[in-house]
Amino acid sequence: MLIDCSKASPQELYRILLGSVVPRPIAWISTISETGVPNLAPFSFFNAFSANPPILGIGIGSRRLPDGSTAPKDSFNNIESRGEFVVNVVSRPLAEKMNLTSGEYEPSVNEFEVAGLTPAVSTMVAPPRVEEALIAMECRLFQVVPLGGSNLVLGQIVCIHTSDEVWKQGDIDLERLEPVGRLNGSSYCETSVRFEMPRPRH
Repeated sequence: MLIDCSKASPQELYRILLGSVVPRPIAWISTISETGVPNLAPFSFFNAFSANPPILGIGIGSRRLPDGSTAPKDSFNNIESRGEFVVNVVSRPLAEKMNLTSGEYEPSVNEFEVAGLTPAVSTMVAPPRVEEALIAMECRLFQVVPLGGSNLVLGQIVCIHTSDEVWKQGDIDLERLEPVGRLNGSSYCETSVRFEMPRPRH
């Protein structure tokens, strides 16, 4: 089967991408609104794009309103207005709490409270980080790239919090981190099954 992307609907392309680009890491983004309300939500259109400078990229779509129209998500509004956010890494023990924060809540709702999580004071940005997360990256907004119905948010990491249990001899211990990946639909995956392939030397 050949899919002509110019003729496929955005919904069809969305489903194809979700099932094809897998597994995807999850950016569990904490922000704070202009009125001071903390917000926490997961996004899986996410990856690292540069180490010098350290840049993360997150694709943030729109939320669908009851009348069928769309509006920017709270996370995007907060990032755009404040220029700061924190990306928390989702470990397996936190997966269910992460899922609780994925609901379409009103801007006045504090998802930290919804999921029973502890907001920890960040070092260089205003939004709190998730205290229970083993890795948290404080970011400042670098650039927003509009992409039709969504936005690519590029953030520059200004500092990284790592738990002593996952930081081992200058590297991240994946066995202890237990990162969770996103698949399609309601499916997620663990990363406990791994294999190694050294690069060929010429």
